[in-house]
Amino acid sequence: MRTKVALSACPDYNPATVQSAVAKLLADLGGMSAWVKPGQTVLLKPNLLSARTPEQAVTTHPEVVRALIRMVKAVGGCPIVADSACSAIQIERVWEKTGFKAMCGEESVPLVNLEKSGSVQFNRAGVAYSVAKPVLDAALVINMPKLKTHMLTAFTNAVKNIYGTLPGFQKTMLHKQYPTPDQFCAFLATLYARVKPGLTITDAVVAMEGNGPSAGELVPLGFLAGSADGVALDAALCHILKIPLNKVTYLGLLQRAGVGTADWSQIELVGNVSLPLQRPPFRVPVTASLLNQIPIWLVRLLAPYVWIRPSFTARCVKCGLCVKACPVKALRMPEGSGPVLKPSACIGCCCCHEVCPQRAVDMTQSFLLNLRSRGKLPS
Repeated sequence: MRTKVALSACPDYNPATVQSAVAKLLADLGGMSAWVKPGQTVLLKPNLLSARTPEQAVTTHPEVVRALIRMVKAVGGCPIVADSACSAIQIERVWEKTGFKAMCGEESVPLVNLEKSGSVQFNRAGVAYSVAKPVLDAALVINMPKLKTHMLTAFTNAVKNIYGTLPGFQKTMLHKQYPTPDQFCAFLATLYARVKPGLTITDAVVAMEGNGPSAGELVPLGFLAGSADGVALDAALCHILKIPLNKVTYLGLLQRAGVGTADWSQIELVGNVSLPLQRPPFRVPVTASLLNQIPIWLVRLLAPYVWIRPSFTARCVKCGLCVKACPVKALRMPEGSGPVLKPSACIGCCCCHEVCPQRAVDMTQSFLLNLRSRGKLPS
């Protein structure tokens, strides 16, 4: 039996349009009552990466979450909304800017701060990490990502969105523990398997390509997508947007672990969205896969000459968020100056790029990586 992935046309964020699209999506998946029983706590986990307005398409749109809140309530469930934003930014500021504070107030739904709600520690091959307790205690986690590209993982949706269940500065420090894209994706696979949300609903009304997850270009796709299998959902969206699965390495890891399916032949698309979408393939950041494409023997031999590092443009307003977000303290902010990088300390994790509110951080690559991106080094 093939895994079902549903698509529902949603041309804009008008509340009535979104409510209708969400109802259609859930009907195609069996209805909300298939997941939620009366009295159960249902945790809705959006992408609240940073303090951006809904129109900037960096975060999940609050109207999509509002529609799910109402549908959970309609079958007797008790919804709460929770996420953990970048540790360099106060979560209260994120709630305000993204519109979630106002929306949750209007719907009389708790907005839970995962930074202050306790956590449970786990261990992965000697590396400790902790997951927020409300996520583990909920009867159901509904994962609600924003469809975007990502500088480190190529693609961010169902699997990557679960990274926000980690409270505190550990989100930044784990980049130090897992500095290469493949290592980080392997950790993501472990975390997703641990949390394993019961349902994922994707906001793809307006998506982001290029240098995502916060500085890319907006792309109106005009649909919502959903599945009980977030791995299948990610794989289906990659197929639709012509993103090669070998660039999104955690999908294969999760399929081999039996957590979900990434095999297109085992996925059934349902819904009212005409495919294929008439658009070019989604543009994925070259930084996402370059380091993984270099032969390991060459990386070890030429380590000082194989790197991806930030540079700072004139758009920088010296807010200091990039310095706070750096897991290896490779950035400092001298008085009266902009960010200064210590190149030898940089691990190329792209955290500074991700948090910059002005899109003032460009990730640059070494001469050898430039050669590899043009196909002039062996693979």
